[in-house]
Amino acid sequence: MIKNIGPLERKILEILWDKKQATAREICNSLEECGDRRAYSTIRTIIKRLVKKKIIAESIDPKERTFIYTPLLTQEELEITIVNSVIGELLSRFKKSTISYLAEELSDNEEEIKRIKQKLYEMKQDE
Repeated sequence: MIKNIGPLERKILEILWDKKQATAREICNSLEECGDRRAYSTIRTIIKRLVKKKIIAESIDPKERTFIYTPLLTQEELEITIVNSVIGELLSRFKKSTISYLAEELSDNEEEIKRIKQKLYEMKQDE
């Protein structure tokens, strides 16, 4: 269950989404090109954290004998996973308050209300 990702994790993921795959050194170099200079060991630690969270995969390039990292989730899939996790936890802990808050936040947005109604209708049809 992925609840959140940190700013450096997001930067690394953005590089991987763009490149499709990269080594830790390539990720480190890409960050430096963007003006974000970090120690190589820091980047490796964050990469290992993303592997442990099952957001990226680690494989070995037999020719170069280096690890290659690839994203397991698209940006949209990751965002949906995080939103589902956070809202699911809020609903389990504070059901009435969460629903009330969401209803109040959406009450002025007719387009969002239409999208929610459509989604609820589709879910009802699938039952």
